[in-house]
Amino acid sequence: MTLLQRVFRSVRNGHRYILPLASVPVNKNQRVLRNYSQSKQDTEAKELKSPAISVSTEHEEHQYEESIKNRILLRALEYVPKTGWSVESLSAGAESAGYPGITHGLFPNGGGDLVHYFNVKCNENLVEQMKSWPKDDLKDNKVPSKFIENAIMTRLLMIEPYKSTWPKAMAIQALPNNVPNCLATLLSLVDDICYHSGDRSVDFNWYIRRVGLAGIYKASELFYLTDNSTDFSKTRNFVSSRIRDAQLIQTALNLNPVAAAPQTLTAAFVTAKNMLGINTLK
Repeated sequence: MTLLQRVFRSVRNGHRYILPLASVPVNKNQRVLRNYSQSKQDTEAKELKSPAISVSTEHEEHQYEESIKNRILLRALEYVPKTGWSVESLSAGAESAGYPGITHGLFPNGGGDLVHYFNVKCNENLVEQMKSWPKDDLKDNKVPSKFIENAIMTRLLMIEPYKSTWPKAMAIQALPNNVPNCLATLLSLVDDICYHSGDRSVDFNWYIRRVGLAGIYKASELFYLTDNSTDFSKTRNFVSSRIRDAQLIQTALNLNPVAAAPQTLTAAFVTAKNMLGINTLK
């Protein structure tokens, strides 16, 4: 009885029959083919796993680097009142966080990166506060001027610990390599204020309101730096007056949008140029 016949008989009788590997006839060609197939499968398996592992590793490294940067930037803010928005503050912040002072090389824009970090954190802080503010005044169709006024003042007062050094920060933001970050944080700020004040417009007014609010904020920021009044009451009055002016423009648009649009767009472009500092570059 051949080996194959014994296997069939064992299976038919309900017995388990384990075929010895040594008894399986495999010629050289088959062995080469089997070995090649196994090697190819192993290689493909490694190739499939390798990109995932690589992406995961890169992501973890990126998170680790960002964590280090944030710790340094947070500590660096403590030195800004003394050494300003500078590489010196970043170096001191790095040493305070337990890293060599030369680690400031992680920030190619120097003080610009520190200013950007501060603006981002302030915007996030403002959003968290606005979420908890009463929404009763936002239920009608009127412009929530008080909400916007409070939002602008709250954001401005976050500069208070660094007020003496903020003119330098504004100058740093006007540098060409820092302008994109400056505009990004400003537009993020006004968009958050508009959104949490109930603005859900998707038409032309969306742009007008945000550009207008950006202009109000930057003008108020400049006024705030020269305000020494009690509780910054003069700045609050200034903000309130600018919001009323914006309401008049919005009313004009609603009454005659075709006639008012060109003047409004011109004002918007002038505001944008002022924010970038282009009008002062002669």
